[in-house]
Amino acid sequence: MYRYVLALSFVYLVGPTSAKDRRILMTDPAYVAHELDRLESELQQLQAKVTTQQHTIDSQQSTITTLTSQGGRGVVYTRWGRKDCPEGSGNQLVYSGYAGGSWYSAAGPAANPLCMPPDPTWGPHKNTSLTYPSYLYGAEYDDTTVFGMADFSEDVPCAVCRSSAHSIINMIPGRTSCYPGWTVAYEGLLTSGYPKSNSGNEFICMDGHPQAVLGGGNTNDNGLLFYAVLSQCGSLPCPPYENNKVLSCVVCMM
Repeated sequence: MYRYVLALSFVYLVGPTSAKDRRILMTDPAYVAHELDRLESELQQLQAKVTTQQHTIDSQQSTITTLTSQGGRGVVYTRWGRKDCPEGSGNQLVYSGYAGGSWYSAAGPAANPLCMPPDPTWGPHKNTSLTYPSYLYGAEYDDTTVFGMADFSEDVPCAVCRSSAHSIINMIPGRTSCYPGWTVAYEGLLTSGYPKSNSGNEFICMDGHPQAVLGGGNTNDNGLLFYAVLSQCGSLPCPPYENNKVLSCVVCMM
């Protein structure tokens, strides 16, 4: 009965316009069966699309639920000079590694330092002979006073950290505290490369309580060298700044 009513409705909507033609089609079992099969096929296709869309909605809802449980936030940053992440603020250690970069006096260096992981995995070009290679070295503290190291040979560790409680991070040079509304990740010393070297370096915030890589102080290997930064009056107004003073820094999150 259901199949007959469905076929009758279909014929009425899309079938021939004359009453005589409709009566002929409704009495043709082959035509009715054909139209029912076509309608059932279309219905199955629609059901499959609905099922696929529902799976997509369920997946998106799961992602939204996860992000909501974390406050919808997350930020990754590097803590230079330490092997661990700051306590609190939802901080998690992604990995602890070794600071690295270009040779301290290279003429065509990469400016940014890198936090190299302790467990490298090599790709298919590991043993390829390069005609024009670039190079990456480890890093050393090149000052025994401000960093509190025993000598110039101590190597620099680093830690890549994730905070699930924040979504924005910013390094503020020349300060030891964050502005209102921001949370301190860590504070320390503003560092860069030596100005008389050929290489260019980024200004980074070295943790105020730096550590050394275990066993890294046996030899002075140079590589990427970190130096504390002094303020210079002139275009930098004094006051509020003072000439030849060691600049601090703070890493802030929101």
